[in-house]
Amino acid sequence: MVRILCIMMFAASLLLPGIAVSQDVSFEVKAYKDRWEPSSITIKKGQKVSIKFTSLDVDHSVELDEFGLKEVKIPEKDSVTLEFTADKTGTFSFPCVKYCGWRHLVGMRPRLEIKVVE
Repeated sequence: MVRILCIMMFAASLLLPGIAVSQDVSFEVKAYKDRWEPSSITIKKGQKVSIKFTSLDVDHSVELDEFGLKEVKIPEKDSVTLEFTADKTGTFSFPCVKYCGWRHLVGMRPRLEIKVVE
């Protein structure tokens, strides 16, 4: 029975290419005092997203509140992986929320922009 269901799902994906099956996506973002690299990523609505943040200098912190992730510390020269499902479309900008350099004082904090498209 399970085998038949799998075959039917596979056949449907070939015959109905307009119906997308959401795939997991992963990114690695490097955190520096003056920037995130990359500074922008694009994902599709409904995708399960995994972002590995790696600090290459000092402690950083990120808050992806639009996706239910409150302030998460990225320890100095260490990594943290955050996971969420992109459940809304739009462009979201997330600044570093832990003081990591003078740019915080003048409103030029490093930002990660996440674009979620249909």
